[in-house]
Amino acid sequence: MFALNDFLERLDAVYAERPKELESFLKSGLSEAKAWGDLSSSLVILNELIGYYRVTSRPAECRECIRQAKQTADAMGIQGTANYATMLLNIGTAQRAMGEISEAEEQYEQAYEIYSREFAEPDYRMATFYNNRSILYAQTGRLKEARQDLEKAMELILALEKSETEIAITHVNIGNLCFQMQDLTEGTRHMKEAARIFEETEGKKDVHYASALSGLGEAYFRSNRLEEAICCYEKALEEIFSNYGENDAYRVTKRNLELARDTLSRIEAVQSRKMKGMDISRNYYEAYGRPMLEEKYPEYIGRIAAGLAGEGSECMGYDDAYSTDHDFGPAFCLWLTKEDYEEIGVRLQEDYEKLPKEFMGFPARNVTEQGGGRVGVLCIDDFFLRYTGYMEAPDAETKAGEAGWLTMEPEMLGAVTNGQIFTDPLGEFTKRRKEFGAYPENIRLRRLGQALGKMAQAGQYNFGRMCRRHEREAAYLCKSEFINSAIEAGYLLNGSYMPIYKWKMRGLEEFTCLTSLKKELSVLIGMREDGQAEETIGQIEQICNLFVQELNRQGLTESREGFLEIQKQELLRGLNRR
Repeated sequence: MFALNDFLERLDAVYAERPKELESFLKSGLSEAKAWGDLSSSLVILNELIGYYRVTSRPAECRECIRQAKQTADAMGIQGTANYATMLLNIGTAQRAMGEISEAEEQYEQAYEIYSREFAEPDYRMATFYNNRSILYAQTGRLKEARQDLEKAMELILALEKSETEIAITHVNIGNLCFQMQDLTEGTRHMKEAARIFEETEGKKDVHYASALSGLGEAYFRSNRLEEAICCYEKALEEIFSNYGENDAYRVTKRNLELARDTLSRIEAVQSRKMKGMDISRNYYEAYGRPMLEEKYPEYIGRIAAGLAGEGSECMGYDDAYSTDHDFGPAFCLWLTKEDYEEIGVRLQEDYEKLPKEFMGFPARNVTEQGGGRVGVLCIDDFFLRYTGYMEAPDAETKAGEAGWLTMEPEMLGAVTNGQIFTDPLGEFTKRRKEFGAYPENIRLRRLGQALGKMAQAGQYNFGRMCRRHEREAAYLCKSEFINSAIEAGYLLNGSYMPIYKWKMRGLEEFTCLTSLKKELSVLIGMREDGQAEETIGQIEQICNLFVQELNRQGLTESREGFLEIQKQELLRGLNRR
């Protein structure tokens, strides 16, 4: 007869000492159990194999074991028992890992029904169920239900003796859920506690120790504690490889480790060299770009513009060490006319890509999918068309041109006019940039009138009304609309393009008029919609008065009326008389 207990003892030894022999050991045991006709032992081993193939990312073998397990259970006639529910839980967990979500949920529902009927006292199997179902809930966006399941799992486990490993596993699951819910502090606490428990365990660590290390590595990476993140990822890789080899978890952790190392090297390079991205770009062009053009394209070098402009914080001069995690590194743009691009664009791009990837200690540019096409060889027509919808600036004195200017987003106009041109012997790229360099006056004033109207409507009129109605959420939205409109109006009065949302406040520091706007808006942002309504209304009026004074100073209006709708109407009347 097949000696199951002896087999399981030897299995534990293989797990601890020779994990690479697990598959052959389990398959050998399964063959022996089947030869004895021992269905019960066969089912136990099939469950082990399902788990093994799940974590080693081998779906075909996993599905075959699931088929055999169900067939064996049916032959045993154990439907409705706790052992049957455990098999369903195991199958559901494997299906969840393979992306078969609806099938997994069906297995979980059946297992829950049986467990709920079978267990009156706290039981490890019920806690394991809650832990696994919580992961499915988290994967499908049901975060509240996931948290409830984890709380139930922890409550059950704490009531059981010798449950340290299960407690640690539950901490890992809670930590991952916290990260998904953007609660970094709480997630880090749970991951630290899980790692502590595993590390205090004598002998070989539980296989879930790697999950705790990976989770802690993620926590440290998000907190910019990169050296600690690297250490955790390295340990996690060792644990995963020693247990399962290069499975999906190994590959994901390896990518995370490479990202952490790359990010650290970029930050160290920026900090040690104390160079901005634009400086790196210019020096890289002078060291490699210009010599390449002189050697391989002498007949075209007098027609090629070079520089760095477009998207990216380095084009605005706002880059710092935190900017290095994506789309940052040695690179520049080469702008060609349509005719030249058609003749040499492909060949020139190939030569550009052959340039050295590292430069002055800075690693190669880490291009993301979203950041593709920002640097390299670009057609002038395509560059302006990409951001503005026009290859050349439209004539704002025509109706069509005016409509075109009004549809262009200010951050996109900023993208074509920011950065620096290192050289432009032909002058074509510079000429077009100049055409897009600032709003035509009639466009600037129309956009300014729109912004002033929004400030009046959202801040001076509707904010107070929403507060009196105790509509706190609506009041918040009114304040937000007022702030965004005030920022836009500020840029328009300064004659500059408003940048993308994350740099709007930063750009206020460069204003030559309304220089106190950032300070006043910062005060307003910190005010609450409930409990500070009167103070908030006063702050809104103070900001509006700043705009009235500036409108008067620039000669755009003469009225000293504080309600900006009045200022808007006067501004537009003056525009219509032009």
